[in-house]
Amino acid sequence: MSEPSLLPPSASDFMRCVERGATRLSALPVSLNQLWDPDTCPVALLPYLAWALSVDRWDRDWTEETKRQVIRDAWVIHRHKGTISAIRRVVEPFGYVINVTEWWETGDPRGTFRLDIGVLDTGISAATYTELERLIDDARPVSRHLTGLNIVQDIYGDVYAGGAVFCGDTIEVYPGEVV
Repeated sequence: MSEPSLLPPSASDFMRCVERGATRLSALPVSLNQLWDPDTCPVALLPYLAWALSVDRWDRDWTEETKRQVIRDAWVIHRHKGTISAIRRVVEPFGYVINVTEWWETGDPRGTFRLDIGVLDTGISAATYTELERLIDDARPVSRHLTGLNIVQDIYGDVYAGGAVFCGDTIEVYPGEVV
């Protein structure tokens, strides 16, 4: 061996072979900047990057863009956890629009809030609804309690309406009085 070895002189042949193999592996170029960036990380390694950045929820069935967006937002979500902004960032990668109504806006009991979530044309499944409840519960302020989760779907189309008005009086005319 031309390179100095860290193994003791009594090391076995197997240990020396493993050391030579590990030396060749350590010579492989690894771009850490690429692996730690959600935009350039290979798709196969995204779950490991999500784990390393403490992503709260991961689903392998999500689209690649949703996975990358969730990883991008992980740091901001953890930084703002317990705020309305964190709730928005948790829900918006799914493509939903969120409207938060707090207790002081409606006269509800103190420390409560309601959410209206605008969904896509396809609607929402029971599993996604349960997942949204869990994600919102993780991101909400601990002192606030969710009292209403409304799923809103805007349906666009032509509506034809018509109306008619009929108005009239009945008048009876009598002969005048003779005096």
